[in-house]
Amino acid sequence: MPAENIPEEIVQFIAVYLRSVEQMEILLLVHGRADVKWSVQSVYDVIVSSKPSVERWLEEFVRLRFFQKTADVPATYFFEGTEEITRQVAQLAELYKTKPVRVIEAIFKRDRDPAQSFADAFKIKKQP
Repeated sequence: MPAENIPEEIVQFIAVYLRSVEQMEILLLVHGRADVKWSVQSVYDVIVSSKPSVERWLEEFVRLRFFQKTADVPATYFFEGTEEITRQVAQLAELYKTKPVRVIEAIFKRDRDPAQSFADAFKIKKQP
């Protein structure tokens, strides 16, 4: 089981909100330094992926109401989730420190239903 030793609440959080490790890293970075206003460039400098991808995830977290976006030029972002989201992100951060492989597995396997995967193994595929 990929989410072994991860509380069901966090497995559900991952399933609903996280699509990639990069996205999770951005969430944990901004959450972990809530006193900082992060620009796309400053997040990129830490995450080192691609600026368009970083910006896309920052905007997604604004849409989800985890982050607020300032009107500055360039815009900056800061964590401002609800009390519940803040608690769940803190729990995710702690789990990622202690069980990183389990958390990453939960992200990559989040859409897979074990029963459906088993059933799919027996589907007869049409020959071209």
